[in-house]
This record gives sequence, structure tokens and C-alpha cells, in this order.
Amino acid sequence: MPQVFDRVAIDSWLKDEIVQKFPRGGLGDIKVGSQLIVTPYETAVFVRGGEPMGTFEAGRHTLTTESIPMLTDLFEWGLFGGDNVFTADVYFVKSTDMPMRWGTKDPIVVEHPERGPGASAMRGNGSYIVRVKDPWRFLNAMDAFRDSVNLTQLKTRLDPMVGVMMQDKLSELAQAKNLGPADLQSFSKELNDYLQGLLQEEFDAIGLELEDFNIVMGLHPDSLAIVTNMGYGTTYVQKQTADALLAAADNPEGSSIAEIGIGAMGIGALQGMQPAPQQQPATSPGAPSREVPGPSGMPDVMTPEQAAEILQVSQEDVLAAIESGDLQARKIGNAYRISKANVEKFLEG
Repeated sequence: MPQVFDRVAIDSWLKDEIVQKFPRGGLGDIKVGSQLIVTPYETAVFVRGGEPMGTFEAGRHTLTTESIPMLTDLFEWGLFGGDNVFTADVYFVKSTDMPMRWGTKDPIVVEHPERGPGASAMRGNGSYIVRVKDPWRFLNAMDAFRDSVNLTQLKTRLDPMVGVMMQDKLSELAQAKNLGPADLQSFSKELNDYLQGLLQEEFDAIGLELEDFNIVMGLHPDSLAIVTNMGYGTTYVQKQTADALLAAADNPEGSSIAEIGIGAMGIGALQGMQPAPQQQPATSPGAPSREVPGPSGMPDVMTPEQAAEILQVSQEDVLAAIESGDLQARKIGNAYRISKANVEKFLEG
């Protein structure tokens, strides 16, 4: 026979517990006029038949038909054995800050159509803090109608959701702000706050408020192989090639292919897509061969920004050329360094 309660409260919480059902482990009848005690940072949700009967914030509450209007109809329908006892599931939900950590199990593919090869495979980690702001929505979204739910169980459900959110929102951020891999690796507070705003829209749907969010991103060591296997790269190269050939057609007196602005796509890729050159008269045996002149004043080692100035292209084109493998560079920490020899080799095609 169910126990009849005249006091509804949680006297103790287990470590890391965030949801606790009253009474734990079974059903209980509650007297009309009973005292409900909700401590600070708790919310009590009364549920019957999968529907909410009432939500109570911190304080001492007397349980009557005035505080739970639904009881009036339930009593009139004769659903209880008497006029002074009712049955309900009561879930106490903590509203304290819950610190979490996240990390990418699989690469996050971020699209940037205006930069070769069209996408980058990133990996990242960081921390965030959430708290329950809509207990009823949280209980439904997290399937939390159980005797107890703890932080570990919540994290098990949140981790894959955060992974999907990061995949979608980082791509959205990259396109909205026109960001490349280098921008994402040097994640500024402005971008962090912008991303937090995008993520909050997703957390709203599960009844959580995102209090804080921190992210550290890095380029995946196999980024080029990953995005190439996914079909990126070809479309970008073809687009750059078409743009370059059109520019050359409009400017017959223009200079070499490298000066048209191909930059990141690589000379070899373009040469493979050009029409075959017309037969040229043979040069005399004594005529000197034409060499590709190297830029004057080139340092022995340079940053992508310096290389961009020398090549007269954007820094993003240089980074994309590095990522595609057309321009060899050495990565030190999160920064690239390019040798003079590799720039000259790139110019020679």
C-alpha cells in the first residue's frame, strides 16, 4: 500500500546528482495541505500521467487546489480514493551551475567555399557551464523521469549532442564571418561569444542555459586527406581554374599563370586542365633557357603573411596552398614557416 506523505522535500542529495524523484523508488500518496519544501537552487515539478501538474521554485508551499489547480478537476472526476489525498510523481531538479568539458571524438569538418580546398578538418576541446532553466523541458529532452540522474549520465547524453552542434555551428560561423583555418585556430573572444550565442539556440531546446563556453581549435594533422576523401577540393580547384582562365582570356597581354591569382590551387592542377599549347618554333641550340625569376629580397625563412606579400596573393591563399600540399611549409606550434627554397619551387611549378 502506498505511503501517505504530509511533507514533500529532499533531505539529502547523492554526489553529482541533479534530478531526484520523490519518493525515491516508488509511488506515494500526498495529503492535501501538505508542506512542500524547495531549497535554493532546486525546482520541484509535479507530474501525473506524463503531464505537468505544477512547478514550484524555492520556498515553503502548501499543497492545495489553489497551488495546484489541476487537483480540482481530478477530485471532481473521482480519480483519487478520497478528497484529501492525491497521487503524483514529484521530480526535484537542481538549478546549480554544472561544469562540463568537451572534446572532438571525430574531426569537425568546417566548410569555407571561398578558400581551398573548400573545407578543413578541425579538432578541438574546451569547457562549458550549463544550468537548468526550464525543468519541464529538461526532464523531457534528457529522458530524466527516473529515480535519479547524475552529471555523468547527463554528460553521456550531452556529448554527442554537443558534437553535432559544434559541427553545424562552426561551419555556420566560418561562412558567416568568412573565416579560414588560421582564423579558427586563433579563436578570439569575439568569435567565442558569437559561437556561444549560436549554441544557446540549441541548448534552449533542451531546457539548459549556456553560462560559459571556451574553445580551443586546431587543424587536424590529416585534414587534407579527410576532406579530399569527403569530396572537397575538386570543386574549388575547378572554380579557381575557370576564374583564372576567364581572366586570362579578358587580358591577352597579361603575364604568367602564377600572376593571374591562382595562388592556393597549385600550378600543376591548372596545367592539367589547360588546352594543349600550340606548336612553337624550336629555339636555336645556343639560345639560353627561360628561368622563372625569383622575387628579390626574399628572406630565407618567412611567415605566411610575408610569403603572401612576395607572391602578391592573400594570406588565405598561401594557407590554402600549404593545406593542399602545393606549397611546402613547416608547422611550429600553431604557426607555419616557409623556406625561400620552397617558395621558389612553388613558383617554378
